[in-house]
Amino acid sequence: GEAIELNWRSLQDATQDLRLRFDLPFLFNTPFGTDLSLKLFKRDSTFLEVNARAALTYLLPQGDKLSLFINSKSSDRLGNNVLAVPGLADVKLTTYGLGAERERFDYRFNPRRGHALQLEGAVGRKQSTTAVLGELEPSPDITSVQYELNGKAILHIPLKRRSTFRMAAQGGAMLNDLLYSNELYRMGGLKSLRGVDEASILCNAFAIGTFEYRFVYEENANFFVFFDQAWWEDSSKEQLVSDTPLGFGLGTTFETKAGLFSLTYALGKQFANPIELRNGKVHFGFTSLF
Repeated sequence: GEAIELNWRSLQDATQDLRLRFDLPFLFNTPFGTDLSLKLFKRDSTFLEVNARAALTYLLPQGDKLSLFINSKSSDRLGNNVLAVPGLADVKLTTYGLGAERERFDYRFNPRRGHALQLEGAVGRKQSTTAVLGELEPSPDITSVQYELNGKAILHIPLKRRSTFRMAAQGGAMLNDLLYSNELYRMGGLKSLRGVDEASILCNAFAIGTFEYRFVYEENANFFVFFDQAWWEDSSKEQLVSDTPLGFGLGTTFETKAGLFSLTYALGKQFANPIELRNGKVHFGFTSLF
């Protein structure tokens, strides 16, 4: 089936996040397909990131997928560039990579048993500069090779008739000796680390483990309690910064006439800060079925 995705978010501090995707499998009745996407991320008046991707996919039996892709990413500082801002640069990166996906759930939207796996690796050449207008001796363009690895795994183990135990792991790494804040991963929120503000953690490497108990009381409804444990590091700064934040809480997913609605309440802990009820996060999600 074809897939058309449109996702727009307005985050804190006048930050905008737009994602577009078009997936067309079985071109000309063959196992090949195309997967095209475009992402724009604007952090207030600091920088704008544009990420365009084109992939050739090959569909295997039972829905498994292999992909060969090219990804073009640019992250440009905004404003007049009259002052150098530490940690920021104009970055252009073109990578080439391979990906694989596998899914074996008994029911995709509310599974009790099964597993899923996504793996992706890419390598490419990056050009970066910290030059600003008016410099007597402009900073040179720096060319380097960058490696990127990303992965996600999910396992559902059924418990009795209506329960399931969900274990998930996801992570990523950017490998380069010269990284900048405006090109890093943005971690936190409903799909990564619950109990933390959306896209609030900048890092070049991260790993998140999730443990979740679900009580499935209807085909498209459940109640769950969860615990997320993460690790991340940021090597773009002069001194390496690292942390092991966590999040925990409870939530529910239920069916309405318009689709599936999810509500999650989570508490989180970062660095040495204590866990406080007043810092709890409420995450909303909605899936439309048609």
